[in-house]
Amino acid sequence: MKHYILLLLLASAFWYCSNDEDVVPSNNDRNMFDMPDFSSEEEMKVRRDFYDATSCYLIFNDSLYYRNITTPSGSDPECVILDLKYQVKGTSEDALLRYTYLKDMKDKELAAKFAKEKILPRLAPAFYPYTFFMVDQFYISKASAWSSGYDPEVEQSAYAGYNASLVAYKHFYDMDEAAQYAYSRSVIAILMTKNYTQVKDSEYNDFYQYSQEQYGIYPDYENTPLEVGFLETFRYDWVRSFYDKKYDLLAYVMEVFALTKEEFDEKYDKELYPLVHQKKEALVKIFERLGVKVY
Repeated sequence: MKHYILLLLLASAFWYCSNDEDVVPSNNDRNMFDMPDFSSEEEMKVRRDFYDATSCYLIFNDSLYYRNITTPSGSDPECVILDLKYQVKGTSEDALLRYTYLKDMKDKELAAKFAKEKILPRLAPAFYPYTFFMVDQFYISKASAWSSGYDPEVEQSAYAGYNASLVAYKHFYDMDEAAQYAYSRSVIAILMTKNYTQVKDSEYNDFYQYSQEQYGIYPDYENTPLEVGFLETFRYDWVRSFYDKKYDLLAYVMEVFALTKEEFDEKYDKELYPLVHQKKEALVKIFERLGVKVY
């Protein structure tokens, strides 16, 4: 009999809770990059039109939205702030980031246009940032390799994060054509250096084939690893080995997008380092096959 009474009491409790349930919609089913808490209606229209056109979110503020935090004393609002250095695995980059916001609505519209018309058309959807965080100017100070402090602050065009990539607009449309091209490439270089891993590693097999038998083994060369097809990007790195498969690819990705075709040819003599050019051409063809406009 006691068991039946206990079951009845439990059933009554569940019935009471279901009738007393809060049916007010929460933000749990909303994307935090689509919240209107810090945007005017005009700005939200720009942001949502951008998403409709690109499938990428767009924000102009690192304050994303307010959420309620329940404490023993009640419920308190908390502002959710974007963490650009967030990583799903591994450790976050040790760097100091500083940026200035776009304040004028016209500049925000032009910044959205810049991302939509000058950046995304050169990338394939597989390499799109999940979210564009458009700012006015951006500065970074990285941890020093020689001391416990940080290197001097430098201005940079972009910063590629896991769930959002910052891009500095920097009055792009006031630049001349040559400067616009160079600036667009600098943004793409930073984004691709982060996002090239968003496709299967097997996509890069045509690149790997040239050094497949040398990976993991310190190569035999006379003066420079360029002689056997390895770039010098990580030659003196204490952590990353230039002959490691992973860092060989990364070094070439960085160089291919940092330099124009003419600059690459000038820096690396074709007759002296033919293997370097074979690997570079293979990588360019891979990216072009995937839909990326390298040059």
